[in-house]
Amino acid sequence: MNERSIRTVQSRYRPLSLLAPAVCVLLLTACAGTGETKHHPVEELAQQRWDALLKGDFDTAYTFYSPGYRSANSRVDFEISYRSRKVGIYQAKVNSSDCASEACTVSTLVSYRVGAPAPGVSKWESTATTQERWVRTEGKWWFVPEE
Repeated sequence: MNERSIRTVQSRYRPLSLLAPAVCVLLLTACAGTGETKHHPVEELAQQRWDALLKGDFDTAYTFYSPGYRSANSRVDFEISYRSRKVGIYQAKVNSSDCASEACTVSTLVSYRVGAPAPGVSKWESTATTQERWVRTEGKWWFVPEE
């Protein structure tokens, strides 16, 4: 092949050489997705439980607790126990979960308030990350509180 033939071939395929990087960028962007991470379904349940507690909807919150907990603690006892705590949680945001096939540990950032924690201090507010245990029984996820 002479030099002229080589230039002719190069000029014919030049548009393709410019298009190839653009196609690669598009493919990589499509593979990257939206950047959102997949959440385990138990995270939504955990957030619903927290939302119900924060609204004072104890009937709904109680339904997330395991059958074992509910057999040992009546709905009324559950509410009394929650309302009598000295630490008041006013915000909760589920962050993540670490799950096996039948159990999950859910991490939640909670904002809380303690009234009159020390002489001269009217209230104290802070945040903490809690770890909650959830288990799946007969295909349904349940919250299992520490006792």
